[in-house]
Amino acid sequence: MPKARISITIDSKTAHDIENYYRSKVKAAAENEGSIPKLSNVYEEIVTLGWESVKKNLKKK
Repeated sequence: MPKARISITIDSKTAHDIENYYRSKVKAAAENEGSIPKLSNVYEEIVTLGWESVKKNLKKK
C-alpha cells in the first residue's frame, strides 16, 4: 500500500504524552536489545489505531 505524507497539529499535552509513549518503547527496545523504533512509526501506529477505532464506530451505526 502506498504511503501518504500528512501534517497534523497537536496540543502540548498530547505531544508530551506521545513523547513519553515513544520513550517507553525506546526503553523497552534497549532493555530487550531490540531495534529502536523511529518516531514516524510511532505516529503511524497512533494514527492507525485511532482510525481503526473510528471505523469500528462507523460500522455500529
